Amino acid sequence: MIWPRRRELQPLDRLEQGVLDDTAQLAGLLRHALIIGGHASSLPLRQWALHELNGYANVDAEIPEYRRLPAPIRVDSVSPAWQKRGETISVRHLPEVARNVIKEEVVIPWGVGHIENLIARTPPGEHLKVALPGAAELRTLMSAQYRQRGISIEALYWSIDASALHGIVDQVRTRLTQFVAELRSAMPAGTQVPSPEQVHRAVQSINIVTGDNSPVTLTAPVAYAESGSTADAIAAVEPGRWWRRQQ
Repeated sequence: MIWPRRRELQPLDRLEQGVLDDTAQLAGLLRHALIIGGHASSLPLRQWALHELNGYANVDAEIPEYRRLPAPIRVDSVSPAWQKRGETISVRHLPEVARNVIKEEVVIPWGVGHIENLIARTPPGEHLKVALPGAAELRTLMSAQYRQRGISIEALYWSIDASALHGIVDQVRTRLTQFVAELRSAMPAGTQVPSPEQVHRAVQSINIVTGDNSPVTLTAPVAYAESGSTADAIAAVEPGRWWRRQQ
């Protein structure tokens, strides 16, 4: 008996299988999308997939809205009488030079692999810490402001619930799923490989272009977790981009 030859799975087939499997790593799915974008000469699809894979750090690319998360600003401080950790403050408590620049919102620049790793490493109910831009200088100014009261500022950061990172991953997966659905609806029955025009139309229909916000340049993030502590994800705006140094 001669067995029928099994059809080789195309990148679109593998992408379709992956988006329907919640356990499939998002980085692998984006690589399939990158290949599809290469075959179709779709620059927007390739750029979006690469940015989601490698992150938006040190690139002149606009940050998608789903990567902008509301986040409270928190401070760690000490005095001769007490030690406080994770005290929530408002933008008005920051030095005047930073009040019109820093918001209670944080941009997440990391690639999806790093985001998924942080989610996996963060215990339920714990938060991630993302350092404010120019945090070292801001701590110096604030410590000088409160010196007469004996207060020293040790850390300034945004606090992010790990569930918010799940939202970013879900947004990317949903866009990939919609991309597959749009392609399948445009492809005639029995077609295995989409045409470049079909890919271009699918990319436009799911709006995977980045937002209309100004480019943000960030240094590469560092994430770590000491034994029994919350993972800290450190990201900072490139020095000199906005910080007006005191003369």
